[in-house]
Amino acid sequence: MYKEAVDELNRSAVRFLVKKIKELLASQEHIVLAIPGGRSVRSIWNILAEETHIDWSRIHIFMADERVVPPDHDDSNFKLAFDTFLKQVVADGLAVENTHPFIPNDTADRGASDYFKQLQQFGGPDILILSSGEDGHVGALYPNHHSIRNAKEGYIFMDDSPKPPAERITMSRKTMLKAKVALLLFVGESKQEAYKKFLEEGNVVKCPARLVRQIGDSYVLTNLKP
Repeated sequence: MYKEAVDELNRSAVRFLVKKIKELLASQEHIVLAIPGGRSVRSIWNILAEETHIDWSRIHIFMADERVVPPDHDDSNFKLAFDTFLKQVVADGLAVENTHPFIPNDTADRGASDYFKQLQQFGGPDILILSSGEDGHVGALYPNHHSIRNAKEGYIFMDDSPKPPAERITMSRKTMLKAKVALLLFVGESKQEAYKKFLEEGNVVKCPARLVRQIGDSYVLTNLKP
């Protein structure tokens, strides 16, 4: 029963994404889809790979957060997304140059500012997908950490991530809040405490997932009870 519930939640997430992509493409030339790292969204990627009702040729994919490794590294969030679904949708019309992996360099911020410049060329995130961690983090914005307190726009580099590996980049809070549409996922019993915190009143510093509440067109999908 649990597996069936999670499968249906994943299918609901894809139906939601298809609907919102179509709505935005009806009024703009292209959209930017910002996707999260982590393996909890792998099942969504598998379903999305089979979706035939999306005009992938008008979509640009950016990472909402990433590990500071080359995009073909086994630890790369982009590699997981590419192997799971981007490879398939490239075959279905998504130009490979529209996939926009993060490529680390030797600058002080390891390429975070360069990656933001790429994003700015396409106007910033239109649809933001986030999956909450057990502590309520989203992207690489962690509770009571400088990442969530950072008020700048762009991508943030850190070498002290509370969750290994230490070196990561993430969209800042300010940049995430520019999204027109947001989808936040709480999947699995390990996220129960985070979901409880999300539902409580409080600021985003203690529970970064709460920032989704500040995005006008935002939705939460979960298999958990309040």
